[in-house]
Amino acid sequence: MQIIYNDDYKTSKYLEKVDIFQKNISDHPFILLARPTKKIYENEINQNNFIKSVGEIIEKGLNFLELPWEDSDNWLTLMRILRLKFPNIQIGSSTIKNKKSIDDCLRIGLNFSMMRFWDKELFNYSKEKNFLLIPGLRHLNHLNEAISCNCKIIKIFPVKEKEQVLDINNFKKITFIGAGDLSIKDLDDYTSLGYKAIIIGQKGFDGENFDPQIFQYLKK
Repeated sequence: MQIIYNDDYKTSKYLEKVDIFQKNISDHPFILLARPTKKIYENEINQNNFIKSVGEIIEKGLNFLELPWEDSDNWLTLMRILRLKFPNIQIGSSTIKNKKSIDDCLRIGLNFSMMRFWDKELFNYSKEKNFLLIPGLRHLNHLNEAISCNCKIIKIFPVKEKEQVLDINNFKKITFIGAGDLSIKDLDDYTSLGYKAIIIGQKGFDGENFDPQIFQYLKK
């Protein structure tokens, strides 16, 4: 028997994923974006060391981990390992560029993905698949278009180059995340400005080690 899902069902499943993300980000207001080096993808010893380090920071309380999407079997292998090994945290991908990248993330079972910039077609494709795709933007016209597509979570990127007329405090129903050259030291400043969370990239993981100050923050 074929089961046909109507649009209301799809909408409710998508909004459920949005709600889960929003609740988790309220309790854990930063996402750690780790960019593995080539040797982590290609060398088993380096990969195992990376996974061990990820496990240590998750054990301390990390709840959001993100890796850039790559069109390669090595990326798929590493992400599958992380997904299976750490089933209780939110794992996502960044730099989503096309439909294939969305399909890859769905196949692995990731919780969310992020675009660098606003792409209406890609956002709608992801939503049709009941997958949470968070756009990056910094211009008011893109923000208004994203809201018209019922986008609930938006990354302001690069946050330090945000268009001045874009005031996030005028959009109370949107969950805003700041991104771009930020560290754990910036967290309090940006949450005080109205951001629900920030993304910590190179200043959180330099390709070899995680920032010790993140461990200190998680201890709190």
